[in-house]
Amino acid sequence: MRKRHINKIAITLSILFVLFVFAVNVSAKQSITSKTYYHEGDRYFDKKRFDRAIDKYKKAIKANPRVAKYYYMLGKAYQTRGSLDQAIISYKKAVTVDPDYYWSYFRLGAICLEKGDHEKAIAYYRTSIEKCPKESDVHYFLGKICDIKGDTDGAIKEYSEAVKLKPDYFDALYNLGINYAQKGDLKRAVTFYKKARKVKPYDEEMLVNLGIIYVKLKNFRKASNVLAVALNVNLFNRDTRFYLGKAYYGMGNLDQAIKQTEKALTLDPDNADIHFTLG
Repeated sequence: MRKRHINKIAITLSILFVLFVFAVNVSAKQSITSKTYYHEGDRYFDKKRFDRAIDKYKKAIKANPRVAKYYYMLGKAYQTRGSLDQAIISYKKAVTVDPDYYWSYFRLGAICLEKGDHEKAIAYYRTSIEKCPKESDVHYFLGKICDIKGDTDGAIKEYSEAVKLKPDYFDALYNLGINYAQKGDLKRAVTFYKKARKVKPYDEEMLVNLGIIYVKLKNFRKASNVLAVALNVNLFNRDTRFYLGKAYYGMGNLDQAIKQTEKALTLDPDNADIHFTLG
């Protein structure tokens, strides 16, 4: 009797072992299949063949629906293609599978920002920060929302956080310069424009803005040096010519001042400020 009982236990254990091995094999095959589809989707995504990428990501999800990054990349493909509503569904599914998958919150925030729903965008970005406090991009886009709402101090706070996390973040440095200039703190604006310039020495818009501030500060030689670099980047920027003319005038070089201001006028013949300056 005891022997029969032992045999039953042995048979039961054997069956359980076989089922376990079978389940492991199925899971392994499922994982390999889903990863294959996922990587194929990535390759199509990199080639900007988004319809094919979407098809592959969907197959990866069907093979293994428990991986958040599959839903995330599906959402990213939809978003890049312009299918925002489908992207939202995919990103929300990603955080359902893994609530800590913070990039999905970031992307949801970006879509809400694009749609003009700033409060929802802020909520998603805040959640993203909670999940990953050291993500500089989130603070940058919160700063952009503050810019849109006219909250200069809020923008400065968020851009500053972005720069703390990523000291060479050009866009954040540049926007700090813009916001300090708007506040009238031109010296602080110069500080951040100069930091931005170290990252991108030949960014035209940054160079022109820095030159304009130097003109306002009556530091005409520095203004002329910076604007000369901007002129080498683009010969046909009206503001570069106009403020370079002002810089030359401040330095006492009237011939160059007139020449650059006249060049500005040829680029914008109806500009009242340029006519007034020449008159």
